[in-house]
Amino acid sequence: MRSSSNTSSSRTINDGRTHYKITRTVTGSDGKTYTETVEAVDDDAVNLMRDLRLRDNNVTDMNRFDSSSWTNPIKVSQSSTAAKRPTVTQDNKEFVREALQVHNELRRKHGVEPLKLNNDLSKLAQDWANHLASTGTLVHSKTKYQNVHVGENLRSQSWSITGKDMTEAWYNECNKYDYNNYRSYQSGTGHFTQVVWKNSQEVGFARAQGTSMNFAVAMYYPAGNFLGEFDKNVFSPR
Repeated sequence: MRSSSNTSSSRTINDGRTHYKITRTVTGSDGKTYTETVEAVDDDAVNLMRDLRLRDNNVTDMNRFDSSSWTNPIKVSQSSTAAKRPTVTQDNKEFVREALQVHNELRRKHGVEPLKLNNDLSKLAQDWANHLASTGTLVHSKTKYQNVHVGENLRSQSWSITGKDMTEAWYNECNKYDYNNYRSYQSGTGHFTQVVWKNSQEVGFARAQGTSMNFAVAMYYPAGNFLGEFDKNVFSPR
């Protein structure tokens, strides 16, 4: 059986900001399927949509979502005509503190234990955030911790990224999640399910500034979003 892939994208506009979400589902030669989602945000719809491109490549199935790297990453950029957004001043220490706090407030709503901050994961996340900023691309890493792949959420936007806004943007995918349809992947919900995944216990956060875009990375251990395990790890809010 030959490997195949399918891509889809969506665009929404909130408060004058254009949000793009692109999902790719790949079926490997062994018949297994995984799905990966990335998100980018910018104010200039025409220029960003021109830059966001997904290209097929043959990636070995990993039996989970949001963990493998794309051979041809998404190039993200900001148009010189895009409107400037107000800058929220938040140093890296406050960014990490706020991201962890909001993650755990949201996890509490779903009846799961809080995440613990792992400095080693934060260092790994920082390495990848720096890479994304230096290349201007949005692509998942193949990072391993304790010899297994980590879970990973990414975000890119043209204005400053705060821990609260980043986490809430991922969590807001809950509006699309059907708790009665846990046996199959639900497009556009992978960031949310990783945030509240019960079996994930530790997390690291980082961000970096590129030439025209800002990037944020969260790495989770153990990773979430395994096929066949959503009913044991993603619960409706209390």
